[in-house]
Amino acid sequence: MDSLPPEISLNIFSRLPFVSLIYCKRVSKSWNALLKHPHFPYLQKAFHDFQNNLCLILHCSSTCLPQDHIFIVNSCSHLSDPDEHWKDIMDINVPLQNHKFNSIVNCNGLLFLSYIESDNIMMHNKGFVYNILAAKLTNLPNSPTFFKEFKVAYGFGFHPRTKEYKVVRIVEQECVSYDFGRFKLSLDQTIEVFTLGTYAWRSKRNNPFLLQMQPSEALVNGALHWLGQAKVSHSQLIISFNLEDEGFYQIPSPNCRFDMLQSHLLLLGGCLSLTVHTDKNNIDIWLMKNYGIQGSWTKEFTINTKSLSLGSIRPLFLLSNGKVLIEYAKQSLFLYDTNKKMTKKINLGDFPYHFQAVPHVKPINSVRP
Repeated sequence: MDSLPPEISLNIFSRLPFVSLIYCKRVSKSWNALLKHPHFPYLQKAFHDFQNNLCLILHCSSTCLPQDHIFIVNSCSHLSDPDEHWKDIMDINVPLQNHKFNSIVNCNGLLFLSYIESDNIMMHNKGFVYNILAAKLTNLPNSPTFFKEFKVAYGFGFHPRTKEYKVVRIVEQECVSYDFGRFKLSLDQTIEVFTLGTYAWRSKRNNPFLLQMQPSEALVNGALHWLGQAKVSHSQLIISFNLEDEGFYQIPSPNCRFDMLQSHLLLLGGCLSLTVHTDKNNIDIWLMKNYGIQGSWTKEFTINTKSLSLGSIRPLFLLSNGKVLIEYAKQSLFLYDTNKKMTKKINLGDFPYHFQAVPHVKPINSVRP
């Protein structure tokens, strides 16, 4: 293969699954150098987006383990037989020792990870970005804020026009005010943004919303999405943060009631999607077929969870065969057949850990009128 022109070799490599590329890096210095070509990530992304290939990160954390483990599962978008266990699961050796990660977001093969560090006075959230293919770790600078952190949540994404990766940090604090002769307790949020390749966080002041304190898993049209509520009316909303102009916007919601604590935003089939727990045994899946258009919201299907009623249920992917990949109770994966209305457990072989699945957050450009 070394005798081939570089453009042909890059084209061949771009078609390989992600885990296979990690092994290819170790074959020779010439292959390793070729996979670091600046055009390679764009070739790889274009091919796998076209094929709708999806990868999954499994974050394994336990009090019994001295440190967390992170595994990558190769393309799972064409999974058809749950009984045939996944052989292509690879341990990612992040070069950090004895850290427990409280947030992981995966975008285009870059992992954003955060952990808590204590200085005997306060506890601080530290973050870094790890390039899986290049095995390169980038530490993020400390936040410029000095107040006590109550809760912290993150978003991480890529904007296709600016070609920039950005980390969005939401810090929630309890505020005490004195009003009409009595003390009043309320919540406030500070939003900070860090652009990879720069040296400092920037604070965003104008945010009329309170965002759900969960990692964003829906990156659509260059914007991260959260559930949240208006600060004045307290109505529950879908909110986007545009990674180009760094502004917050309200996205039209479907014609259904949803509880921010019982609902979840994600990407399914390339569309912004909302899962709504309608009762103890059913989850409605809504898809926004035409991004930004309220009337394009469609209730695509309902997942009956009666057979999985003892643990938390979290849809992850809509696979190419029309089935839905589901995480159950942070310890197993299931396929839900939308036609037969049946769930079947996936054979993970001798995989020994409890885990949280981290979907691949890839920049989707949905159709706009």
